[in-house]
Amino acid sequence: MELKSTALREFPARRATACCFTCHYAPFDVCSPFDSRHKCGPSTIPGVMVKRTSATAPATPGGRLLRGRSVELGAALEALRTVQRGRPALVVLRGEPGIGKTMMVRAIVEQAGRLGFRTADTTAHEDDRLAPLASIGPALRFGTAPLIDSADFMDLASLHEQPLWLAERLATLLERRTQEGPILLAVDDGQWCDPLSVFIMRVLPKRLIASPIAWVLATREVPGGGPAELIADAARPDLPVTWLDLTALTEDAVLAIATDRLGARPEPAVLRRLSGAHGNPFLTVQLLEGLFEPAADGTNGPAVPTGLLDGVRRRVTATSRPCRELVRTAAVIGPDCRLTDVAELIGVQPTRLTDPLVEAINAGLLTDEGGVVRFRHELLRQAVYEDLPPSGRRALHHAIAEHLLACGRGCAAAAPHVLATAEPGDSAAVDVLRKAAHEVLDTMPTTSVTFIRQAFELAGANELARGEIGVEAVSILMADRQFDEATRFADTLLATPVSAELRARVRLLLLPRLWLTNQYAELLDRAADQGAPSDLAARLAGYRALAAAEPVDLTDSDPIAIVLATMAAAEAADRERDYELTHALFASAHAAAQGLTGYGAPEANQLALRELLALARLDDIDGALTALGDGARDDSWRAPQLALIRAQLLYGAGRVEAAAEATATAASLMAEMCDYTFEPQIRLMEALLALLRGDNAPARTANLPLTSALLADVEGDPRGAAELVAVLRADHRFPWPEELLVGAAASAHHRGDADTVRAAAEMLGELAGRNPNVASVTGAKLLIDALSTNDFEPALTRLRKTPRLLLAARANEEHGRSIVDKKDREVGLAVLDAAHDQYAELGATASAVRVQRLLQAAGARRRRWAPIPQRPEQGWDALTQMERRVALLIADGHTNRSAAEELVLSPSTISTHLRAVFRKLDVHSRVQLANLVLRRNDPSAR
Repeated sequence: MELKSTALREFPARRATACCFTCHYAPFDVCSPFDSRHKCGPSTIPGVMVKRTSATAPATPGGRLLRGRSVELGAALEALRTVQRGRPALVVLRGEPGIGKTMMVRAIVEQAGRLGFRTADTTAHEDDRLAPLASIGPALRFGTAPLIDSADFMDLASLHEQPLWLAERLATLLERRTQEGPILLAVDDGQWCDPLSVFIMRVLPKRLIASPIAWVLATREVPGGGPAELIADAARPDLPVTWLDLTALTEDAVLAIATDRLGARPEPAVLRRLSGAHGNPFLTVQLLEGLFEPAADGTNGPAVPTGLLDGVRRRVTATSRPCRELVRTAAVIGPDCRLTDVAELIGVQPTRLTDPLVEAINAGLLTDEGGVVRFRHELLRQAVYEDLPPSGRRALHHAIAEHLLACGRGCAAAAPHVLATAEPGDSAAVDVLRKAAHEVLDTMPTTSVTFIRQAFELAGANELARGEIGVEAVSILMADRQFDEATRFADTLLATPVSAELRARVRLLLLPRLWLTNQYAELLDRAADQGAPSDLAARLAGYRALAAAEPVDLTDSDPIAIVLATMAAAEAADRERDYELTHALFASAHAAAQGLTGYGAPEANQLALRELLALARLDDIDGALTALGDGARDDSWRAPQLALIRAQLLYGAGRVEAAAEATATAASLMAEMCDYTFEPQIRLMEALLALLRGDNAPARTANLPLTSALLADVEGDPRGAAELVAVLRADHRFPWPEELLVGAAASAHHRGDADTVRAAAEMLGELAGRNPNVASVTGAKLLIDALSTNDFEPALTRLRKTPRLLLAARANEEHGRSIVDKKDREVGLAVLDAAHDQYAELGATASAVRVQRLLQAAGARRRRWAPIPQRPEQGWDALTQMERRVALLIADGHTNRSAAEELVLSPSTISTHLRAVFRKLDVHSRVQLANLVLRRNDPSAR
């Protein structure tokens, strides 16, 4: 039985003796342009579709056979079966142009449809970089049964500048669709995907780890890997990735194609010529159709094979003059071509191009897709393009650029054609590229970077605008978050003769980032004043003061300099550990920075975060957490930082399990956003929390001064406590020194190290003197004093008012230990028992074990004091409390979004927890998770 797509059944293909060159149907049917699966165009790779002649070769759309790809298609089908079982999968097809990637994609889509998948596929194009989501968007929106309806798709437009929130919204929409059955989403020519589409395809497979979705990506080989490598690397830890490298067809497969096409076994002379196609299915078919003649020397060249170039030249030359003009103009315009543009460029009415278009279609060169005209294969377009004389190409590019600008398409659309003709010193070209860069900056910053850098390169060495373009380039690189590249570009620019004003502006573009990342030495160096104008000089002075954490009087300066002076005063107060003054100054700077823009202006939202951290150190951690939650969705680029700060606040509160989960979320978001700005702080949090949970390995691997000192103390090194006090004295930026100083003092006290106890007491005395109203600080000082006086009541009373739960637990531990030492065994054991419960409830396993040993040494022989086992890595007991709640909700039928609403979390956090649940429970679908939960709740199943 011969199967046709829905569109072909509705619009029967007309009978013809010529085959469709694009889809490689045998010479019986021609593809209907109404077929929603028909993808003839610049990315179409003609495959090897033939009329069904046997039952052994895999079927493709239209009931044809795909010759020579049984193994590859079998691997793809196995991935589809994995998805049918509820687990997502990624299939990547890779190979040279013409090797059959498009036909493989179509075959996989067809097979998925037969298996009950809802399918969506699209093709990326070279000009996708000019529009966000251009590559994957059509697959989501169009087709007979769109994955996303019109209203939802239009809502996505507002999220293009916030890629993480866009990914979350798409994840919700696709998750909803998978409740109706499995989905296949395929993108051909993935090497041309726009940056936002690449980001979405990197993030969504992991976000939708519990949804049955097959992701298919076809790509050419790209130096350095390209989008396919990025997408596969992101997916690989959590879902299976099937790489299919399409290589040359075997001689038997080539022979089968030739036999299918010719209706009989080819003559020996034809077989010898077929060997010149080197197993490339596209060239094989073009040879049989007369568009390719193998090179005499047996080689085909690196780009367009010489034989194909000759064949296309003959085919084009044989057409009428209007047809030749149409084909050649379309080749220069690019992958997508409007017939009205061609008509305008060659000076005729669009209706006069109907016959030439039909002629080009019949010649097997073009296809009409309704809105646009495309070549049936990108290699055909390249062949026509390469056959044009260079001067002719330049003239056409120039005319196309002028036409696009004149009809209001924008500078970004004209930019590729401008670049094809521009030479160094071409000020008009530079102007177009600069405007193009700013046109796409908000939605496509990576493309904006390309345009502005090309404008910079084209500007002449003596061009007055070159310096201004350089400043714009640094600014745009910073906007695209290419911070290292922005710094390198700035240094290159500053190494040339530029004015003092321009030099100051370039430096001020870099300085806010240096402050944010605590690079104070470099901040001080780059803020040097070298004759800058007064307003810029004041800002540079503000940054120098900020780097040195020294107050500076800039009250008569411009608003940005005044804010910087306030920040410098806040940094100075922070260095002195005056928490109340630090909070007040950062709050003032935050208020003054609202709406402030200009070179060197600090980000108001970063000042807000510093204000929150300062508030938390005043013992209002809950208030800081609440305020952090209120601002957590304003900018997706800040998501990793916000998760990190949440982890830091929870760590300060002593909520170890919650802090560990927030840290894991921060690390996951960091990887998703490919922004490793805060990686050192995330690694520090991971190590500190691991130590609290009894896992010393991360601290050893981190090799940081603070964690190394803590590790030494934990492992019994008598120098560890002293080293810890020294590190905390030198690093005033660690926000929670109190319980670490108490821990160091307690370790030193129990080892008889009076000097370290005095050093810790002096530090806490200074802290308490500057922060008399902060219960955690004054309580910590009283606790250290109690180690010597044995009078713990003042410390216990003060620490009952603090949110620092680990500090309160340590007070109970030391108090209980003191009572036991005074021989009041039962009372002491009860106090230690309470401390143990506090530690265990918080997730501080190492501290709980330490108290257990004290209890056992004091003679407690209860079963409950058996050594606390480490949390297992696998199984239900490996789940944290939040992971269990997420698992139960998902097993109960919740989507990620509804679970997020239930738990007052973001969908991204739910996704992070769900991946951990799947890994620990060794399940791969929501169904498997639900079955596992059901068995746990069913006594008869145990």
